[in-house]
Amino acid sequence: MVDWRDLTEEDAINVAVDEHGKDATTSVAYCALEAYRGVDTPEYRFWFGLFLKLAKRKHVGWA
Repeated sequence: MVDWRDLTEEDAINVAVDEHGKDATTSVAYCALEAYRGVDTPEYRFWFGLFLKLAKRKHVGWA
């Protein structure tokens, strides 16, 4: 995988989908889980923050 520090958010989403073959939100979530490794790291925060942006974008209403 390409170094996460070199990626724009759009590039990161594309890399995640290429890596995991799921929809963007799920793929980015997998990247966050892989980066976690039991500790909060800058890489984890990058992927988790991107996941939250994607999840909020899909959220409609109060459900």
